[in-house]
Amino acid sequence: MTSSSKENVLVDNCFGIVTNKRLTYMAKKSWFSGGRREDVPLKQVVAVRYEMDRKVFGGLLLIVLGIVLITVVVGIIPLIVGILLMWGSPTVNVVTAGGTATPVTGWPWQKSEAEAFVNAVHSQLFGE
Repeated sequence: MTSSSKENVLVDNCFGIVTNKRLTYMAKKSWFSGGRREDVPLKQVVAVRYEMDRKVFGGLLLIVLGIVLITVVVGIIPLIVGILLMWGSPTVNVVTAGGTATPVTGWPWQKSEAEAFVNAVHSQLFGE
């Protein structure tokens, strides 16, 4: 096996693994669901996109509900969920040659990992 055919890991984080030959990630992963494992050769990846998904209306509604119910311990739960919705979740969409776009969503504090994942895929696809 020559050194040119060796597979090198560029990024390995909660959004997936990027090597110089393939992309491995958990398709349709969200806050509470694990998704399913996808292993795609880089030649089949057409695009990858990073987005921040914020639910402003739902977040504000839950924050107000949490403040109203704060005297009761139950108010803490909608308050925390509302803050998380307002904070936003990083979402990475991987588009394959078949035209399917599969999202991978992380927790709000995983933004830098999502950006690193997308940058590694872009560098392999477009040589940036």
